[in-house]
Amino acid sequence: MIGRAWKTAMMTAFAVGAAQPAAAQGTGSVTSKVELEKSTAATNGKPARTTYVTPDMVVPGDRVRVTIIFTNNGAAPATGVKLDNAIPRGLTFDGTADTAGFSVSTDGGTTFAPLAALRIPVNATSQRPAVAGDVTHARWLWPDAIAPGKSRSVAFFGRVK
Repeated sequence: MIGRAWKTAMMTAFAVGAAQPAAAQGTGSVTSKVELEKSTAATNGKPARTTYVTPDMVVPGDRVRVTIIFTNNGAAPATGVKLDNAIPRGLTFDGTADTAGFSVSTDGGTTFAPLAALRIPVNATSQRPAVAGDVTHARWLWPDAIAPGKSRSVAFFGRVK
């Protein structure tokens, strides 16, 4: 898809599960942004470089970064914040660098664990190890408090199908 149509479709496809802090923790808000990964090859003694830009157009195989930002809008620290995010149907999960408190689901968000611990049924009697392409949801669980008025962000990567 091209330009705004792609961005609108991708943002609509996101099921960013708002963090659900307990009432005593105040209120929080969740926002997200999608950026296209651009790589520049090493030239003239300059190292290779990766940058992220707002996409005008994406094609199958492009890698995007999805950043999820939690902001504590309450008056008290938010503890036990949990961010669940469905992987949009137009993307295949391609990892995260934010591994603290991170787990994934391959069953539509019912069960979460590290990817290496998950298995996919092949038939009634056998299973195979889960792979990135099986991931349906990403989750971050933060045990540390987020102070009032402060934000914290995480990101995952996806490949455009």
